Amino acid sequence: MKVIPQVVRNQLAAKVTRWRQRIAHELSDDTVGGLSEGNQVTLFFDGDNAYEAMLDAIAGARHLVHLEIYMFLSDHIGQAFAAALSQKAREGVPVRVIYDAIGSLSTDVMQWAHMRDAGVQVTAYHPVGISKKLAGIPGRNHRKNLIIDATIGFTGGMNIGNPWSQLQQQEDAWRDTQIRVVGPAANDLNQLFLESWKYTTQETLPSSPPPPPTPGTSRCMVVGSQGLGSRKQIRRLFSVHLDQARHSVKMTMPYFVPPRRLRKSIKLAAQRGIHVAVLVPRDSDVPIVDWLREGLYPKLLRWRVRVIEYLGPVLHAKTMIVDDNTAIIGSSNFDILSVLMNRETALIVFDDDVAEELNRQWDNDLMLSERVAHDWKGIRPWWRLLIAKAGCFLIRKL
Repeated sequence: MKVIPQVVRNQLAAKVTRWRQRIAHELSDDTVGGLSEGNQVTLFFDGDNAYEAMLDAIAGARHLVHLEIYMFLSDHIGQAFAAALSQKAREGVPVRVIYDAIGSLSTDVMQWAHMRDAGVQVTAYHPVGISKKLAGIPGRNHRKNLIIDATIGFTGGMNIGNPWSQLQQQEDAWRDTQIRVVGPAANDLNQLFLESWKYTTQETLPSSPPPPPTPGTSRCMVVGSQGLGSRKQIRRLFSVHLDQARHSVKMTMPYFVPPRRLRKSIKLAAQRGIHVAVLVPRDSDVPIVDWLREGLYPKLLRWRVRVIEYLGPVLHAKTMIVDDNTAIIGSSNFDILSVLMNRETALIVFDDDVAEELNRQWDNDLMLSERVAHDWKGIRPWWRLLIAKAGCFLIRKL
């Protein structure tokens, strides 16, 4: 094995530091609290492990529990969380829940009623029904954020429900990524919740003082979009990293229908010689998105973007690895809804070890995947190719 001299390692580390500083500067106006030091970060690729950690955190809460979630189902997993939140409220800890009215449309209304009876403050984001305030407004709250005492935060792609549990779904459990952060970045996630709470209830909650840095070594930035009509934080999150990448960009995206500006960023990155790779599901839980995405394949292949289709269970992770030293995990898809309309969250982690762990999961996912070649049309039925062609026309208008 080739040994890299210490002076060379120092030079490489200095280059990475300068690159990260440039990214932090570029996104400074789009983050919640800027760059925070001293965070402890843990990744979860298994829903049951993530849920166990989340339920343990709820049980240990002393000051507050805030949950901002797109889909909160009333199945086995949903009931477990409803019971945990209710128990904590009975203990006198303030517990607040914002759920998206469309994402949680199938949830048993009695689950909300029982939680409210226990003292949980529950509110719906953009409720369904023309007579309700804020109803019918475009854009959804697509976040998946749990905050405990403003010191522990969870975010990522996992909603609350059986689809993410191997114990409940066995081999059909969805493949997703969740992250736990302990430290100042958790307070930034809480700030996002406070803004959403004020929007949905008109109630202003006091901010928590920033927690002290932990012994952790991760430097983090929280990016949160506020929905339709707000700054395009998510679009800049993606475009800045694509524009500033020096070697490689690896994206895992379940819904890949980027608007024009992001398509241009991908093209320019590939033309600069950046190795751009995109892992998408061949068949997601939203088929029309797959058909639209395939309309982009000819251009992506022409730009020499490496497109890989995941063939395992439903792929729902939303992650990005830049230059093998920066990790991005969140709720944001690479599509027009996440970029322009929804409330989303992304956590940028400047940590080589976290990026390496995400890279290992990338390699694991590739074992269940197949690269898209120029003859990809040969394995598609005629009607799907026709829809892809129509989708390509529509996407050009976005």
